[in-house]
Amino acid sequence: MRVSILTNGPGELWGWARPVVMELRKRGHIVSLWLLPCQFSSGYEREAASLLGVDKLEGPSNAARIWHDMASEKTDHVIQLGGDMLFGARLSKSAHAPLTCYTYGARKFPAGAKILTAFTKQARKIPNAEAIGDLVKDALELDQTPVQLQSWNWPKLEDSPRVLFFPGTRPLIRSAALEWLSEVRKCILEKMPSVRIRTLFSQFMPASEFQEWDKAGLNPIKCGAGAAMLNADYALTQPGTNNFELMHCGLPGLVVAPEKFISLIPVGGVAHFLSNLPFIGSRIKKFALMKKLKRWGGVMSLPNRISRHKVLNEMYGDITPEDAAEAMYEDLRNPEQLEKTRAELLSLSGKKGAASKLCDIISAK
Repeated sequence: MRVSILTNGPGELWGWARPVVMELRKRGHIVSLWLLPCQFSSGYEREAASLLGVDKLEGPSNAARIWHDMASEKTDHVIQLGGDMLFGARLSKSAHAPLTCYTYGARKFPAGAKILTAFTKQARKIPNAEAIGDLVKDALELDQTPVQLQSWNWPKLEDSPRVLFFPGTRPLIRSAALEWLSEVRKCILEKMPSVRIRTLFSQFMPASEFQEWDKAGLNPIKCGAGAAMLNADYALTQPGTNNFELMHCGLPGLVVAPEKFISLIPVGGVAHFLSNLPFIGSRIKKFALMKKLKRWGGVMSLPNRISRHKVLNEMYGDITPEDAAEAMYEDLRNPEQLEKTRAELLSLSGKKGAASKLCDIISAK
């Protein structure tokens, strides 16, 4: 069977598409991977996608080019894992192939599409959706190879917590995060000198940045998140797919969205274009993000949105590195509460095998 996968940003490509591609290849299917336009792009999507061994890799390019090139795609099934649903509808119609969409939230889906999601609570809010588990959980298992685990040699020491920093995949935010995280490191070490800190570089971060981060004392290391999180005690990160990675690995942490970062976070839809307007653009962006936050019940990180309360600690708005360090310190000095958090995160995680279930579903069509 020929299968065309449509995906876009770093989280969707590495967390969703990667395990599906691997499962399809294992079953002997021919796989095309299309990288759609994405305002959340890191700029390294094609480089990362080239490691997956697909039979055909298209994009990223502008929307008009992708739209045009899809007319010649021959496929038996279309799987959309992120990105504008218009592309999935376009390819499905031109190739006369069924369309299956995987999503974390309700949106407008093309007529006739099969809708899949991760969790039962999500499925209840999405008409006609079926919960199959989280693809990110399968992606984390792909990281847990002997080579990856051996490369992440970070032994546990008594009274010396291991803290992972996540700098983000988008260049603008990562640039701002370097100075901010350097200050957090300084502040937390003043409060708890025994803390050990590493910064996890993802597949979407260039090695050319290592020296700058190392010079700042942030100890950057490139490794699969599934291996790194198994040997850590706490994480400092931003909203995004890795919030679910923390959940699946049972890793407590603090999710932050400082005011200075909010202005750099892209937003979707019409707000994306309005947010680029001079003078008022930043206000529009902040309004759009706060509106989302209200819709999510006042919590920001993905596990918290599922549980509707703060499982992971989170802070947003007018917060400083000192504020973040203080919150981290309060968490780290309470190991009993961290164990409770770890247990609750794992209770939310669900079963593995979402990629296999997805492939079973499209094979049955």
